[in-house]
Amino acid sequence: MSRKFNKENTELIIDYIFEGEQLSKAIEKAQRSLASDVIVPGFRKGKAPLKEALKRIDHLKVLNKVIKNNINDIYSKEIISQLKDEDKILENFEPVLDLKEVNEQKIVFEFTYALFPSVKLGDFKKLETKLLSYDLTDEDFEQAKKSILDNYMVMLDSEEPIKLGDKVNFDFIGFINGEKFEGGEAEKFDLVIGSKQFIPGFEEQMIGLKKGETKDLNLKFPENYHAKDLAGKDVIFRVTINKVQTPNYPEINEQFLKEVKVNPLVNDLETFNQYLKIVALKEKMFVNNSNFVQSAIAEISSKSEIKMSSLIEAAEAEKYYNGFVKELKQKGINEKDYFEFANTSKDDILSLYKKEANKNLSSSFVMGKIVEVENLGVTDEEFNSKVKELSDLYGLKEEQIKTFLTKQRFDQEQMSIRIFERLAELNNPEGFKKYLEINKEVKEYESKVQNILIEDAKVKSKKQVEEMTKEK
Repeated sequence: MSRKFNKENTELIIDYIFEGEQLSKAIEKAQRSLASDVIVPGFRKGKAPLKEALKRIDHLKVLNKVIKNNINDIYSKEIISQLKDEDKILENFEPVLDLKEVNEQKIVFEFTYALFPSVKLGDFKKLETKLLSYDLTDEDFEQAKKSILDNYMVMLDSEEPIKLGDKVNFDFIGFINGEKFEGGEAEKFDLVIGSKQFIPGFEEQMIGLKKGETKDLNLKFPENYHAKDLAGKDVIFRVTINKVQTPNYPEINEQFLKEVKVNPLVNDLETFNQYLKIVALKEKMFVNNSNFVQSAIAEISSKSEIKMSSLIEAAEAEKYYNGFVKELKQKGINEKDYFEFANTSKDDILSLYKKEANKNLSSSFVMGKIVEVENLGVTDEEFNSKVKELSDLYGLKEEQIKTFLTKQRFDQEQMSIRIFERLAELNNPEGFKKYLEINKEVKEYESKVQNILIEDAKVKSKKQVEEMTKEK
């Protein structure tokens, strides 16, 4: 038995040698088990002398049986006992097993554990990344209004020319050099114009067409297109429009606001505009803050020294790949068929995912290190306080709240906010000051809404109790 650390790869390697009498007995047991299924001429199945039966059994098959029979006991009784708290083994990560030597004299089991990555932070107090302005534009207000009215929008059939935002059902056939190509044809396909689901130019050239019309779209596959045999090639897509639906939004007026309660504090145009401002500010904060953190963490990561096991990267890439395969199945695409169509392989895709995994994991561990260094962790008291707050708001038991707001989720949300606030405060004091003012305004508004909802819930609960009492 041996323990050794690979500091460069942040891995713990534990070797266990299975040998001597212990191995001899395991081999004998495996031989007898396999011999019971061997047929020797002149004997019933499993009844031949062991010596004769063994002549018909590959010794590698015996050793494989030994490994299979003993691996669980070796792991649970010998390996786990070697682990220590100070090893900082990554949680929820199974060790990788490698058989370093396999013969009838000894079997060497090597278990490799991924340890928590080593992160030496670069300077995060003098970043070039800065906060963008929180000033609201006309476009911000329009987007906020759309997000509110999306809840009341209906799609109506249209005979008008296709425009941005319309939902279109159409048939298409793709041609390269006058020939159809695999995967370039579909019927009754639904597409929202502007969603950028197709290659550049496809959706733009559909704008202006009407129901029943057909048009050839002259396009070119991007040079970096995932299907290598199509990348960079000219293509013609012949589209036929089956149906056009356009979004229809209600008009915002006093009557609409009285009939539809978009918010407990909204009852006329003046209060709607107040609510509109809050929605716009929340979206502005979300976008600005997210962009700031993403850029800041990327900058910090580039300055930091991160030592991470390749096992973590490989496992994360495999997770991405499994998600990709699941999406293919949902679309009715076979994994093998996709490889042939896209002229790619699992190894090619995993190679791309490993790069993405390295970037994402590095960012995650850098953020974790900032939380540690700046003492930004979340306490159990804070979590319990939030659970009670939501319990009062929705009239649910605290245990019910915990089914959708787990401690892990709460921690992640709070730490993301705290990382942003700390980095913004350190690197952009003026922008951070503006953020605090806006955040306070939003929180005060939301607090008023929350108080109304809590009071309404209490009144509703009281009425229910009174009705139940009357029935009795």
